[in-house]
Amino acid sequence: NLVLTAGFTVISSVNYPGGEALQSLHNLENGESNVTVHLDVAACQTGVSRFLELNRNWKYDKTENLLAKELLDRNSHLLLSAESLDSYKMRLIKDNFDVIGESTGASLLRKYWPLRFPRFLAAGQKILILRKKKVS
Repeated sequence: NLVLTAGFTVISSVNYPGGEALQSLHNLENGESNVTVHLDVAACQTGVSRFLELNRNWKYDKTENLLAKELLDRNSHLLLSAESLDSYKMRLIKDNFDVIGESTGASLLRKYWPLRFPRFLAAGQKILILRKKKVS
């Protein structure tokens, strides 16, 4: 019972790429104080919560339906679904932000999992961590 509980706990923890991405952002930008991070719907639906908003000096924004120009003007960092970044209207984001990390959730686990159960909800969901390019 203990082994199964531990195993399913690990499986459950990798099923939330949004939460994993926000934790990674905190690790990558630990020393930064002037950070405004936008969390898109996909990130919020896959593990981002108020409990992960660890830095009091950072601003966390979950505003929906923003235009690419608004994302550019308001934020230093973005957590976005990789699918949304591939759209033509996000070209402005691609030109002005660098991908500094990604979280794939349970994709790797799903690839090697021999059984059909449990089903990994976030498998295939990739959350990208982006940082605004420095102006030189």
